[in-house]
Amino acid sequence: MEEKQYYKEKRISNSSLKYFEQSPLTFKRFLDSELDQEEKQYFVRGKQIHMAILEPDEFKKNYTHLDFETPKSEQQKQFCDDYLKYLSLDKDEDTALLNAYRDNYKLVKKDDVQLNDARILKGKLSKYIDYLNKRKQYKEILSYSDWNKIQDLKEQIAKHKKANELLSSDELDTRQIHNELVIFWEDPLYKLPCKSMLDRLIIDHEKKKIILIDLKTANAFKEFKERCREFSYFRQLAFYWYAVNWYFINALNKDIAEYEKETYIITLKTVDDPEVKVYNISEGYLLEGWDELAVLLKEVEWHWTNDKWEYSRSYYLGDGDEKL
Repeated sequence: MEEKQYYKEKRISNSSLKYFEQSPLTFKRFLDSELDQEEKQYFVRGKQIHMAILEPDEFKKNYTHLDFETPKSEQQKQFCDDYLKYLSLDKDEDTALLNAYRDNYKLVKKDDVQLNDARILKGKLSKYIDYLNKRKQYKEILSYSDWNKIQDLKEQIAKHKKANELLSSDELDTRQIHNELVIFWEDPLYKLPCKSMLDRLIIDHEKKKIILIDLKTANAFKEFKERCREFSYFRQLAFYWYAVNWYFINALNKDIAEYEKETYIITLKTVDDPEVKVYNISEGYLLEGWDELAVLLKEVEWHWTNDKWEYSRSYYLGDGDEKL
C-alpha cells in the first residue's frame, strides 16, 4: 500500500492519539485532514533512513545523490536550463549548446567560437546538468554528506551483531518477514477502527516466535528510557502488539498465545559519528503502554460513539470544568 493511501484511511493510529492528548477537537481535525502539518526536516530525514534500511530497493528508486558545485552566476544556471530545454525540443547537441549560449551571453563572436565556449562551459557544469536531468526521475537528490551519513548508518548496522541479526535475511530464510507492514484492525477493548504501519515484523512459525522491531533516530543515546516515556514509545509498541494480535487471529488464523514474543527498538544516532544501539523492551514496559492505552482508548471511544469533539468527556458529563 502506498503511504498516501495509508494516511487517507480515517482510522485511529498511534500518532493520532498524540493529538487526542492535546484535545478531542485537535484529534478530530487530524482525522479529517484539516490540520496544516509542517513536515520538519528531522522527520523527513528519519523517513529516508527508514526507507534506506527497510526498503532499499524503494530508496534507490526515490533517491540519488550527486557531488556537484552549483553554477557561479545566474547566467550559468540559465545556460544549463536552456541547454536542456533545447535538447528536449529535439535539437541536436551543437544546436542546443549554441542556442543556450546565445540566449545568455550577448557577445559578438563567430559561431564556431561561441560553440567552443559553450562546450567548455558545459564541461565545467556537467555535474550540475546531470543533477538537473536526474531530479526529474527522483523524489529528491540528497546532498553528498546526507547520502554518506545514511550509508555510514547502514555500515554500523551491519557491524552491530544484534542489529544485523534483526535486520538481515536472505532467499533461504523461511521466516515470514514484513517491512513497513500495514494492518487495519479493531482494538480489543472497544472495537474502534485502528491502523498501524509496523517497521519490521518477523514471524518464525517453526520456532513459534514473533519479533517486533521499531527503528528510531536520535541525536544521542543518553537517557533513552526517559525519551521512550516522553514520546510514548512504550505505548506505541503496545499499540502495535494489539495490531499483531488482530493480524494473527484474522489474517493468519493462528493462536498467538502459542508464540514467544520479543520486542526491540533499534536506535540510530544521526548526529556526529553514526552509532547503533538495540534495546530489548521488556514485558513490564509494554504493560506501561497497555495501561496508557486503556485510559486513552476509553476516552476516545466515548467521543467516537457520541460524536462530540469540542470538549473533553468530563466537560460534557460534568458542570463544564476540566479535571487536572
